[in-house]
Amino acid sequence: MNDFFDARVRTTDASDTQAWLQAHYGRVDLLADRAAIAEHAVGDAGFALRRLTWACRAEIAYEADRFFFATSGPGLAWRIGSCAGDYSVEPGLVQPGQELSGRPNQTEVDLLTFDAAWLTEAARTMYGDDELEVRFDGTGPVSRRMRDYWLATMRWALTQTPLLAEPLVRAQVRRSLAAATLETFPLAGDPRERRASAIEQASVYTSATSWIDDHASLPVTIDDAARAVGTSTRGLRRAFLANGHLASTPEDYLSQARLSAAHADLIAADPSCSSVAVIAARWGFADVAAFERAYREMHRVAPAETLNR
Repeated sequence: MNDFFDARVRTTDASDTQAWLQAHYGRVDLLADRAAIAEHAVGDAGFALRRLTWACRAEIAYEADRFFFATSGPGLAWRIGSCAGDYSVEPGLVQPGQELSGRPNQTEVDLLTFDAAWLTEAARTMYGDDELEVRFDGTGPVSRRMRDYWLATMRWALTQTPLLAEPLVRAQVRRSLAAATLETFPLAGDPRERRASAIEQASVYTSATSWIDDHASLPVTIDDAARAVGTSTRGLRRAFLANGHLASTPEDYLSQARLSAAHADLIAADPSCSSVAVIAARWGFADVAAFERAYREMHRVAPAETLNR
């Protein structure tokens, strides 16, 4: 996703605050003559992290067009239909089509939002179910332990905001947040079936990475890896999408394994007896220029520099 954004807004003018809030958060009534708002939003079309500071009291009514997951400091009571709570007590969610009524009062809110189509695709990949439709039962976490896990993941993700312009970092943060959210909040359907599927995919991923590490020096393909671990090539790709934070495809993982092995050989080699081209070819890189580009991207140095140290 190349539609990255990193936006900040801050205003201490009550009329500007009112206008900005209504443009982004539905119907808003400020309950004081003086009001200020600040927000930092980072993300892309699939997800966003938002930290919103309300230096005011207000009443809001917002009909969600995406999934919202929120936690706050003291001062954000909410109601969705017959359910009510306070985001400072328990993180909660708002689903597309639901209307949230809230009463923020001098508080700070951390919001995680997901595009519905993107979260659905992520859930289908994670659980190996192409028919899964993402809908949650209830408004809060399934347990205290999972609540703490989700909050810890949010805290970590917020420390990564200065790095989210980097696509690989953003992809890792987005996947980690999606996995934590899908596990923490109660998806409709049978959780045992989803858990079994997720565990199976994690097992396929672990077995495949181990097999690739052991066979990277041989002329193996991704089809070979899939057969070795008892799945289809499509199943192997799904397992990497769901679990591969550093390499989201088996092809990328195989390339990285070979680059790492070539790196070790370059360190150990005698430059008077070997060359970058020889070592690149040993690890399956027939195009030396392509090998040099990939090596530099991974190790931040040219392979010749490593060889000649």
